[in-house]
Amino acid sequence: MSFSKTFIDLIQQIEDYDMESSPRDMKVKEALLASFDIDPTRPIADFKDRPFNFKYFTGELAWYLHRDNDVEYISNFSKFWSSLTNPGTNEINSNYGSLVINDEQVGWVVDSLVKDKNSRQAVMFFNQPKFQVEGNKDFVCTLYSNFFIRDNKLFMKVQMRSNDIFFGLTFDAPFFAFLHQSIFLILKETYPDLELGYYFHFTDNIHFYERHYDLVESIKENGTGEEYSLILKHKMIDYKNGSVFLTDKGKEFLQSVDNTITRETTQHDYKSILSDYFKLTK
Repeated sequence: MSFSKTFIDLIQQIEDYDMESSPRDMKVKEALLASFDIDPTRPIADFKDRPFNFKYFTGELAWYLHRDNDVEYISNFSKFWSSLTNPGTNEINSNYGSLVINDEQVGWVVDSLVKDKNSRQAVMFFNQPKFQVEGNKDFVCTLYSNFFIRDNKLFMKVQMRSNDIFFGLTFDAPFFAFLHQSIFLILKETYPDLELGYYFHFTDNIHFYERHYDLVESIKENGTGEEYSLILKHKMIDYKNGSVFLTDKGKEFLQSVDNTITRETTQHDYKSILSDYFKLTK
């Protein structure tokens, strides 16, 4: 099943759960303890009434690969993050690249599975105890991702505490698919016959806000849009001799995105950039 269709199923699941709450005085419809699987080569949700935002995803991926918690870069693609900065700083916590694309996290996962193909310890952590402070506006939504090899396939489970399906999941899923594929390509050097398995997504709370109620009805009525793949052509990150680093392709991608910041660009421009590094076949 395409992720777009899975997404519509999630909308229905939330509505069938029939629960509303108002965290931070903002009304949401929500469901508890949701889980679903995603084909990591097709993680894009696109709808006739809400086309996938290629510009934002490309910018967010570049921001993660820069591994910079400052919001200045990502503000070129969305002003949203500026409202979540830590007190007295221009930084946020949820730059996932800074949290896991490093020697300690990617390195631990790769080393664990190279040492023992059947390991159950190949986990990388996103949220951390240091974020449990008063006044923190950016309490990281993702808890951990767990990678495991069974039946000669690399599977990944992502566990989240909370997931807004529109502002979160539609961009989380492609990034986690990128991370899944990146670990897969690194491990292929050790296990040449390894195959890419499914990505399993679990969240304690999945929801959409009142501002999206009308959009939900439009999506249910008008259905899905284009069906895109998102398949890495080359490694953008690699891990050797205890160090995680950007490959030449990763550096090229960053340069391509960085160059868009000083000129007018369209969704088509960002799709074109992505197509240099991913297969985006429909």
